[in-house]
Amino acid sequence: MRKFIFTILISIILISCFGLFDSDSDTIVDDYKVSWIDIRETRSLNKGERLVPPYVYAVGHNSKYIYAKQHPLLENTKEKIDLKITYYYILERTKNTFQDKTIIGPLSKIDFEKRCRELAIKDIEFDLTYPTNLYF
Repeated sequence: MRKFIFTILISIILISCFGLFDSDSDTIVDDYKVSWIDIRETRSLNKGERLVPPYVYAVGHNSKYIYAKQHPLLENTKEKIDLKITYYYILERTKNTFQDKTIIGPLSKIDFEKRCRELAIKDIEFDLTYPTNLYF
């Protein structure tokens, strides 16, 4: 009987620990995902590995490219996301498990628009967006 009670108690403790860690992901296309672990400020763009660092807050794609907007993270502040800076990234899509094609970025908005013209990326739409105000 003691063994049974001990097993039940250990099971309850282990199950309750799983609530400590939270994560989620959204598929962009193919194996490309926007995901976060533990806190939303860690939201990044991934394909088997991190391709664009946190905080990714907008993503779009076409048949050849994925493009993303990102605010860098701040350290040692209440507001962990630097909303004053926006970086842009362009990733050439690949069918391989890991990214083996070009990643362009971080870029300023002007450089992003210039690269989009050079790469013939038209009708840019960031159709996957996330909040930038995570502090209430």
